[in-house]
Amino acid sequence: MGRGRSPLALLVALWLGQLGTWAAGRPKVNPRIIAAPQGAKEYVFPRRERFPVFFHQENTSSIYVGGEGRLYYYDFATRENYTEEFPVRNEGQCVSSGNLTQRKESPPWDGRGIAPFTPDSNTLVVVDGQDIYSTIKKSQQNGKIPRFRRVRGGGELYTSDTVMQNPQFVKATTLRHEEPHQDKIYYFFREDNPDKSPEAPRNISRVAQLCKEDRGGTSSLSASKWTTFLKATLICVDPVTKGNFNWLQDVFFVPAGDWRLSKVYGLFTNTWGSSAVCVYSFGDIDNVFRTSRLKGYNGPTPEVKPGQCVPSGQHTPSETFKIADSHPEVEERVEPLSPSRSPLFHNKHRYQKIGVHEVAAGDGQRYNVLYLATDKGSIHKVVELPDGVQNIVEIQVFPNKDPIQAMILDHARAVLYVGSSSRVLELPMDMCSAYRNNCHSCVLARDPYCGWANGSCLSLARSRDVLQNLNFNSWQGSCQRGDVKEDDFRNISVMPLSRYYLNCSIESHYATYNWYHEDVLIKSCNTSRPQHDCFHFIPSVRREHYGHYVCVSEEDGFRQALVKERLLDRQRFLSQRGRAPATLASWFRLLLVLVLAELFH
Repeated sequence: MGRGRSPLALLVALWLGQLGTWAAGRPKVNPRIIAAPQGAKEYVFPRRERFPVFFHQENTSSIYVGGEGRLYYYDFATRENYTEEFPVRNEGQCVSSGNLTQRKESPPWDGRGIAPFTPDSNTLVVVDGQDIYSTIKKSQQNGKIPRFRRVRGGGELYTSDTVMQNPQFVKATTLRHEEPHQDKIYYFFREDNPDKSPEAPRNISRVAQLCKEDRGGTSSLSASKWTTFLKATLICVDPVTKGNFNWLQDVFFVPAGDWRLSKVYGLFTNTWGSSAVCVYSFGDIDNVFRTSRLKGYNGPTPEVKPGQCVPSGQHTPSETFKIADSHPEVEERVEPLSPSRSPLFHNKHRYQKIGVHEVAAGDGQRYNVLYLATDKGSIHKVVELPDGVQNIVEIQVFPNKDPIQAMILDHARAVLYVGSSSRVLELPMDMCSAYRNNCHSCVLARDPYCGWANGSCLSLARSRDVLQNLNFNSWQGSCQRGDVKEDDFRNISVMPLSRYYLNCSIESHYATYNWYHEDVLIKSCNTSRPQHDCFHFIPSVRREHYGHYVCVSEEDGFRQALVKERLLDRQRFLSQRGRAPATLASWFRLLLVLVLAELFH
């Protein structure tokens, strides 16, 4: 598949649990606000940029930021930085600085078709070796119809004006097949829905295919046009609620050794502001294009089928091109990869960008971790687990909830680059310090990057011999007594045989509340019934009742420990301090107090 200057003010809200649906209008449990993860760095631009463009080369510590007429360079490891000015001398001619690390001026370079004439969000450029593909106009007089072009390598080609309706391009990639002439280009986009009925969605999400070795047509009208274009609809629907997520926001490509197993993680939103992630395989996409009939076409199938890649050096026959050009959409739709054809997950947050990183956990298995940028300047870190997905942590990246302009993953170094109009941050993907060096928080997070060892929540990059449990369905005894930090619990001394109430305040009637004693579930509260607190009543405290109690809330897949109490035997506590009741009279007085308390309760 193709391809800090000031202290970081970063707040991380620790939200633990399995991610699920959240209907619009539900109140939200206030998350715990904790310190910034260690290792986070930032670079603030000399000036604010309205339309920044970010580039990072894998396995390096530097970033390039393109601004208006200038380029910024910053190295997060050495703090080296400089700015290059790029004055425009002629239309489409920019002065390039050539080798940017040496900052030597080179002759002007023609940027037409690669750099837009005006800031435009509907631009897409793919570089694959010597080949460059772009949706950018080569001339300001090219008109308003967006096209997908090959602008460098193999001769220029562009899509016909009728095969897409007001497309909004999202992302593209190239895919190597067994035979070079079968290599494909896939690009993802939204376009106007041809179905104008009131109940139909206004936009529809698509995937298009092109053959890399397409040479264009044989007539004067088709010589510069792609002849292998086909498009298909991407489906992302919740089978339970029938909710349709039809607005493709972003995609992320996850390559595999076998191109058929390569995946596309599609991020979708809908009219109500909810989001969903649907996963597709390129094997399924290829199968749809190869086997499906063309929508609206009932004629005979030509010898060379529409969309078929022809051997190197040959042209697509004119008859085949004419059919595909007038009927570019296939009937069959591309459905998600899961057995139920359902989204990986969906919820009420409006996500805008997605990234996926594969990490090896302590159990030897590999897990996919998703990074999802919200419309409020934060990032959710979500892990795919055998029993579903879980939101590990939320990072409020920028002050004042500045919009996230770019999110780049460096897989080799396991760091994340997040850019806004004023700065760019380098964040470690593990962020294990977010779990407060508490065993319960560290293990309950089910973060494949982190585990508990030597009284700390450590990154597996530092130690593989850690306590980690990614496959349990309930919170059961992962942390031993020695792992629990006692100063994280509120100590309560209680006399034997007395009554005691454990109280957990209910902040949301859409959350579930559970009490655990030494990691064993002892009480669940049904918040659908009107109540203000989740109580656990112990009518007579005995030896087995002492120990650690934790109240855990779960909503929208986020878990957090709201109350932590440690019940101590008051009699033993006083005895250890030399103040235990020593006489029979003392015992009678104690018994009288308990009886009176029972009578007047």
